[in-house]
Amino acid sequence: MVKAVLFDLDGTLLQLETQEFMKIYFKEVANVAAPLVQPQRFTDALLESTYQMIHDRNPQRTNSDVFWADFTERLSDCIDNLTPLIENFYAEKFRNLSWLAKPSESAREVVQAVLDKGAKIVLATNPLFPRSAITDRMAWAGIEDLPWEIVTSYEDMHFCKPYLEYYDEIASRLKLAPQECLMVGNDVGKDIVAGSLGFKTYLVTDYVIDNDQSDLKPDWAGKLDELAVWMKETDIFK
Repeated sequence: MVKAVLFDLDGTLLQLETQEFMKIYFKEVANVAAPLVQPQRFTDALLESTYQMIHDRNPQRTNSDVFWADFTERLSDCIDNLTPLIENFYAEKFRNLSWLAKPSESAREVVQAVLDKGAKIVLATNPLFPRSAITDRMAWAGIEDLPWEIVTSYEDMHFCKPYLEYYDEIASRLKLAPQECLMVGNDVGKDIVAGSLGFKTYLVTDYVIDNDQSDLKPDWAGKLDELAVWMKETDIFK
């Protein structure tokens, strides 16, 4: 019996083209930092520190700890003045990227269907961003006010997708076995990989990402509006 459903955000509940979004995001945040650091140097540091955060698997360090330690070392000559600019970007300007997203009424319908079944909901986005940037994107999708059990952000998670430790950490916090959880996402390598730990998986195909990982098969698949119907009719919660 499924007792919790984990939802990916970008490309799943929030309809957007991830590569296009990241390209414009990098440009905007680099522009904010431009008075202190050349944009290419800033972007290179941001990408390298994000890479370190994704692949660090030390359970004693949060993703935020890993990112900022590496980022500070790379931009040590200007980090003290740069940090407030970045924090202000996330607090005041990140939300202006909402034009890149396409909210869908089905997103809220899907999540509400899970709640109506009596199951817990988890916003299982890859925790590479601060909580404020995730909350903004949840607002774009029209789901920020729902009673999320966990929202994974870089402040409180210790692992990232695609590593199975990310999913194990969520299951542990829920006090559930992996077999009692369903992962819903659009990325085969980062979301459907949860099946390797024992999670049930549903691949949302509107903005599917599949880098030819034929060894990873979802238990179910369909478009977001089809998922809304499926959630209401499925017996996996019984």
